[in-house]
Amino acid sequence: MNTLLVGAGYWGKNFIRILEKPSNKFNLKYILDNQNQVQEYPCFQDLESLNEVISEIECAIVCTPTKTHFEIVKYLLNNNIHVLVEKPITVDVGEAKELYEISKNNLVLLTDHTFLYSSAFQYISEYIESGELGELLHISFERTNLGPIRTDVSCLWDLSTHDISMLNSIVSEEILSLSASGYSVNDNDIYDIVNISINYKNKFVSIFSSWLHPEKSRKIKFVGSEKMIIFDDLNSTEPVKIYNKKVDHVQMSKDNFDSIFNFSVGEVKSPFITQKEPLSEVIDDFQNRILSEDSINKLNNETLTINTVDLLQNIEKNIKLSNNNLTAD
Repeated sequence: MNTLLVGAGYWGKNFIRILEKPSNKFNLKYILDNQNQVQEYPCFQDLESLNEVISEIECAIVCTPTKTHFEIVKYLLNNNIHVLVEKPITVDVGEAKELYEISKNNLVLLTDHTFLYSSAFQYISEYIESGELGELLHISFERTNLGPIRTDVSCLWDLSTHDISMLNSIVSEEILSLSASGYSVNDNDIYDIVNISINYKNKFVSIFSSWLHPEKSRKIKFVGSEKMIIFDDLNSTEPVKIYNKKVDHVQMSKDNFDSIFNFSVGEVKSPFITQKEPLSEVIDDFQNRILSEDSINKLNNETLTINTVDLLQNIEKNIKLSNNNLTAD
């Protein structure tokens, strides 16, 4: 399948590496990049110059700054081209819905929610669904690093998107309350640090994202009524640890000042998980959806993508409101 890569920067080069493997059916034929960063393929500077070869292109992968996604993806879909787009698909839920509506004309539109293709995360998702964790009570996300710093969108859209997509794949309940705060070194809407709290009926979720942090971290902690899990994406040998720990409530009389909880502590297990490169799995899923109209990943779908953009937009509004209130005070 003749394939166009739009954007050959940091993330685009990862796609080039995978597309050049003989195992897939994508034929990387053209690149659209305004800086002409790859010399090995015919390169176009803008959408208008692409018109001369657009009829040859069957599939496209979009790895450009987030705020350019809508215009580019819409152009490609309107030219009957299947599209895989880097996360987030857009920064506006109305635009995301419009793109998916266009794609219903027998086209594949897939968002690269990379962590949904992580073998470790898929293991955890199945473990939670099996009921072995018990009732899911709390999830804590931590995603930090020193850079790279974006200038088009805040770390909410760049980093927290990963965690929101994973959250939406696990929890589908209605949100009861949401609070968020953000900090920008340059005192603008490009937040460098974001802290989010989400309350569901029987669950509490916290998300911390920062690209101004001394330590690189990609950790998620799951607290259940029966067990607890830590997912450390940077631990290549033991990314998942399952703790046989739980807390039981104890009925107390009003005059008893002792602990109101019983703590149960058991063994820690690190299950063997066959690791696959998530980005290769994304490419395989894109290929499979085009050729067989089926998916190898049921977590990633239109509903999840739209809900992710919607929640991110609401969080951003909450941050702005919170910051405006602080300024007013």
